[in-house]
Amino acid sequence: SGMVPLWMGRMSYLGYLYVRGNQLRGPFPHQLLQSPQLHVLDISHNSFSGSIPRNLNFSSLTQLRLQNNGFWGSIPDTLFTVEVLVLLDLRNNNFSGKIPNSIGESSSLSVLLLGNNSLQSHIPEKICQLSEIGILDLSHNMFNGVIPSCLGSLSFGSRTYDDFSPLQSFEIYVGNSFWPNWYYTSDLHSITDPRHSVIFRAPTVVDLLTKSRYDAYQGYILLNMYGLDLSSNRLSGEIPVEIGDLENIKSLNLSSNRLTGTIPYNISNLKDLESLDLSNNKLHGNIPPVLADLDSLGSFNVSCNNFSGEIPFKGHLVTFDDRSYIGNAHLCGRPTNISCNPTRAPEANASTQAEEEEDDHVIDMEWFYWTCGAVYISTCLALFAFLCIDTRWSQEWFYRVDLFIHHLQRFKRSAFRN
Repeated sequence: SGMVPLWMGRMSYLGYLYVRGNQLRGPFPHQLLQSPQLHVLDISHNSFSGSIPRNLNFSSLTQLRLQNNGFWGSIPDTLFTVEVLVLLDLRNNNFSGKIPNSIGESSSLSVLLLGNNSLQSHIPEKICQLSEIGILDLSHNMFNGVIPSCLGSLSFGSRTYDDFSPLQSFEIYVGNSFWPNWYYTSDLHSITDPRHSVIFRAPTVVDLLTKSRYDAYQGYILLNMYGLDLSSNRLSGEIPVEIGDLENIKSLNLSSNRLTGTIPYNISNLKDLESLDLSNNKLHGNIPPVLADLDSLGSFNVSCNNFSGEIPFKGHLVTFDDRSYIGNAHLCGRPTNISCNPTRAPEANASTQAEEEEDDHVIDMEWFYWTCGAVYISTCLALFAFLCIDTRWSQEWFYRVDLFIHHLQRFKRSAFRN
């Protein structure tokens, strides 16, 4: 814990310093850069803060790891002018501003990790000059504008390494020399006895979000891992068709942006693609059936878009369930429960209409009897009320009734006599 002591800057032969995951604090320890032999500086996962001075000399560094600290301010231009810098990890800090235009001068940069900061503006086209880039992470920032079409010319998968690549593990030989040597366990120790020597193997490890989880890559696996992560920004416009030129890329994440348009059909050229995430955008159209030919695909997510039509449930796409497609109201077919058959709905409507017509022809007898009774009673009551009124019509009615009764009695008497 505490601050990095000033005397460490006087260690002329300090080549590799790993102090990650401690409780070190204070400003950037610029005194460490006084060592002309310093190749790897890893002060990640500590509590350093403040801005990084622009006048520092990083010329000897091949790896600089500052992730998971509290650094803020803009990224110094000088970081991208280092000819031997292979890995730069600035993730999970508070860096802001733009990516410096000097990024195009990083001729050796293979791993660039700038995720989870507050970088903004557009993605500069100078970034397409990274001739050796293999892993590029610009996620969780505030980049806007379109995705540069020149990204299709990046070197994902085209670079080659030998056994002495700076991304391989370092064997650090300490001891048997006339100068004091230092190594770090829980404290700094000095080896001054020439009879002792220590060899440390310090692997280069890069954790990268692929297949919806963070995986750690090192050694030859790291050398053969190629990924592009532009997720969780404010990027708009269409996915450039040039993305289909990254034939060896293994992880492509463009999720949580404002992308529109359709999925380019030539994305099927990415035969080694293992993870594809296009979720949470405004993409529309059909899902290209050619995606079913991506046999290496282990993670696929196009959820929360505006896709429509039938899902091409064939080939390698049969391995993904409906979670890969949720949030697309107009998608149908397997693995969803939405039918794509347009004839079923009219048939169902026709049968329903026929049933309703049959129901209309069936007389409910109970209601029929109740209705007849009500009509009869109503008629009698109306007639009775009419007769109770002393009018010419009621008098005529009673006269006719009496006459009818009189004739009926005469008929009975005559019939009785005979």
